[in-house]
Amino acid sequence: MSKNFNVLIVGSGRIGAFIDDPKSKNILSHAHGFSQNGFNLVGFVDRDFEKARKASSIWGGLAFKTIGEAFNKNKIDVVCEAVDDEYHFEVLKELLPYNFKLVFAEKPLASSDVQAKKILDLYKKRGTPIAVNYTRRYIPEFEFLKLRIPRFGKFVKGTGIYGKGLIHNGSHMIDLLRYLVGEIVDITVYERIFDYSVKDPSLSGILKLESGSNFAICALDCRLYTIFEMDLLFEKGRIKIDDSKFMIEEFGIKENSVFSGYKNLTKSEEINTSQDKSMLFASKNIYEFLKGNSQLKCTGEEAYKTLQSCFKFK
Repeated sequence: MSKNFNVLIVGSGRIGAFIDDPKSKNILSHAHGFSQNGFNLVGFVDRDFEKARKASSIWGGLAFKTIGEAFNKNKIDVVCEAVDDEYHFEVLKELLPYNFKLVFAEKPLASSDVQAKKILDLYKKRGTPIAVNYTRRYIPEFEFLKLRIPRFGKFVKGTGIYGKGLIHNGSHMIDLLRYLVGEIVDITVYERIFDYSVKDPSLSGILKLESGSNFAICALDCRLYTIFEMDLLFEKGRIKIDDSKFMIEEFGIKENSVFSGYKNLTKSEEINTSQDKSMLFASKNIYEFLKGNSQLKCTGEEAYKTLQSCFKFK
């Protein structure tokens, strides 16, 4: 694939540059994903200039002290915003005066409903699309799963377990639930765990969906261990999502061979997902969008709806 577009990465942390390396089979960082798919990596901006220099020494490109310096010296088509959560709004606003085609933002879009709406309005006014990194929307196996959902019939109820902050990590579960099953209309909170940030606790609650069904989301202290699992029960089967195994399991219904009149769930499919290459698919979608061949798979508007659902917990 020819290098048609120049990309700048703002933020030289784990997701920006250091969660993997050029030799890794995993493609999880912005640097790794965008170096694979038709993009020329201009370099990195970071408040900690040494981190930017280290990132550029690994991935190529240059290190810049400011966004202005990067734009003054280069033509930039795409900006990856990969800073810490509390700086998303600030950086997205700082980018507005500069000329570029698209911004790829880490979630959450901002720290409040007001900030997120303001960012959407400002970028819409200047005509610049926003893509957001809710990773599972870009992964082919989850796209395929969404297409298969109708064969399972009506969604009955479900459960999910996560940790490390409702907004920071739980919003992935909220977004995936919206993507696969439907919109959330109400939430009852029953537990708060301050395992990640005093500003972003992990919350447990009962989510009422537009369909009338419920989903129980349970927070587990991330200082114990990492977990992200979903269990979706339908009239005609079951879907389990296990991030630790990068796996989707599907179950159908069969008559019990021993107890007449009883039905059981039986595993019918194990699908290994490409979650270890999530940034490869995100960057590919953005490349195809810029070439006019595809729609964005996770827009700023969709990310805002997910954030609004999260704020129903408060």
